[in-house]
Amino acid sequence: MEQVKRDKGEVEINLADVFQILIAKWYVILIVAAVAAIAVGLITNFLIKKKYTANTSMYVYTTAEQNQTGTITSSELVAADNLIKTYQVIVKSNSVLDVVAERFNAEHPEYAAFDITASYLSNVTSVSVPDGTKLIKIDVTTGDPVLSAYIANTFAAYIPDQIIRITKAGGVEIVDKATVPNSPSSPNLSRNIVIGFAAGFILSALFFVLRAYLDTTIYTSEEVNKVSNCPVIGTVPMIVISGEEVAPWEVSLQEEIVNG
Repeated sequence: MEQVKRDKGEVEINLADVFQILIAKWYVILIVAAVAAIAVGLITNFLIKKKYTANTSMYVYTTAEQNQTGTITSSELVAADNLIKTYQVIVKSNSVLDVVAERFNAEHPEYAAFDITASYLSNVTSVSVPDGTKLIKIDVTTGDPVLSAYIANTFAAYIPDQIIRITKAGGVEIVDKATVPNSPSSPNLSRNIVIGFAAGFILSALFFVLRAYLDTTIYTSEEVNKVSNCPVIGTVPMIVISGEEVAPWEVSLQEEIVNG
């Protein structure tokens, strides 16, 4: 049980009290959470720009003969491990990006307005190595799904020759070419809705709990005993009139008004 001191008195906080507060306001908390989830969903769906990711992958090998024989030795696997990080850096080097941008602009003049440059490609492209593999994965993310696929496939078409030109050793073989993505990679609508619901639920619950414990109004004789050493002589009961609770002095005042 935790004690929270406040000025001249103390307020005792325990899980039972918190649970009672939340139960009393459960419907309000759920409404607030649902409204927050809907609001976040609408913002995500209509205000946040969608991004589409297309990817291509390539396998790293160490010798040109490997392509002919279809075999690989343990020493070649070790050498491939050493080459992968080098290839990963080469893919995003300025010289390679310049070639990819030039080839893309020549093959896709319909995207001239996008101003595809090496700098643009660097911003929309990420290169990764999946754990435990000899693969290099190239992800291209733009606001146009077709553009993402075209750029990724341009990388796939020209990266192998560029790697051999630069390293003079080993090379890469394309495993998968990019396809046009059917759904956006970001923002994640379902995840954002869940986050909005959770945030609305937590914040509204926290509001009611804090409001209850920061309220200094005394409602019961037990609360009087907690904050004062004075004995409670008696209490004034509430009287129900027409479905509303009123104090006895309010009844007397109403009678005086009615009787004139």
